[in-house]
Amino acid sequence: MERITDGDFEVVVAGPAGFGNNIYVVVDHATGAAAFVDAPDEVEQSIAAAEAAGANPSLILLTHSHGDHTASIDKLKARYGCKVYGDPREPWLKPGQLDESVAHGGEVKVGNLGFRVLSVPGHTPGSTTFLWGKHAFVGDTLFPGGPGRTASNANLQQEIGSITTHLYALPDDTVIYPGHGDRSTIGASKAEYAVFAGKPHNPDLHGDVNWLES
Repeated sequence: MERITDGDFEVVVAGPAGFGNNIYVVVDHATGAAAFVDAPDEVEQSIAAAEAAGANPSLILLTHSHGDHTASIDKLKARYGCKVYGDPREPWLKPGQLDESVAHGGEVKVGNLGFRVLSVPGHTPGSTTFLWGKHAFVGDTLFPGGPGRTASNANLQQEIGSITTHLYALPDDTVIYPGHGDRSTIGASKAEYAVFAGKPHNPDLHGDVNWLES
């Protein structure tokens, strides 16, 4: 486990769990309030991360509703009474799992920490980034090296638009916390994307795309 602090903000990073997912527990040390970011499988790892943070999370900030990000929702709700905050356009949630709808430009409070909501569709219809300060929890929208997997070129173009319009508008030293794998920064990702943008591409390009190699 890893702990990253920035004033009263802390994130405990654990995993990989389930389908190689990262586990994030964000904590406001001023109030003790906490939230999970997504709910991957192997719920015991999420519980251990919450215990390491000394927290009882009351929220789940849902980046998107693919099964590897939602597998533990019911178990975390049963244990902590968590409420799920996510985009209602997400199609794979079970009835009753979504408690509070979020939309672009909104805010979700975790204690005194106000997480800004950025709607970044493409990987899924309602993919969402939760941003506090220079810490961006991006789900599967953006990874070191490229965007999240897409099912069509139209989805890829939508995702690229989301990334370049909303994520690349953030300061270069903003840290990207993806749903899987290593962290990166906005500045590093923008430099990778510049290589991609300078090349021609197949008009049907989609799936797993790499900024440097595709």
